[in-house]
Amino acid sequence: MVAPVTERTRSRVESSIADLRGEYGEFDAVDKTWEHAPERYRRVRERADEEALGGAGVWLTNADGAVLLVRNEGDEGWGDPGGKREPDETYREAARRELREEAGVECEITGVLEVHVIEHRSLEPDDPTVFDLIVIFAGEYAGGEPRARDGEIADVGWFSEPPSTVLYDEVATRSYGGGA
Repeated sequence: MVAPVTERTRSRVESSIADLRGEYGEFDAVDKTWEHAPERYRRVRERADEEALGGAGVWLTNADGAVLLVRNEGDEGWGDPGGKREPDETYREAARRELREEAGVECEITGVLEVHVIEHRSLEPDDPTVFDLIVIFAGEYAGGEPRARDGEIADVGWFSEPPSTVLYDEVATRSYGGGA
């Protein structure tokens, strides 16, 4: 028997993907599995119960085709600006808010680049699986001076090719262009 939280979160992910495809058309879906220690897994479960699971980011390009990336404090790799959704916040709203908070810039959302379907597993064998969705929107730079958010982001920069160290594989394999 599948646990209610597993069914509920899987259904939410499927419904969100269908809604996003209805609004933006087709996009890639990437399946990922994350395993968590009990404390971290408990926080995932709490967010699931609050219906605030998921997150969003923006693959932001400027007029030259360069991509804006951020490097979190404590991380070596670069990634697209993004983060967790707040309760009652849409993925689109979360993406724009996170971009503004992390990098100090605004964007025009132009579509969905890809979604990551996350299967959260606990290291405790009896804990049920929780599903989650991270939406990476395509966006165009609309203003603001890029700057790192104190206490969270170590650096912000425009890239015309992938940096040598990335936060996750897709950042290295996406399309880059132009110069900054």
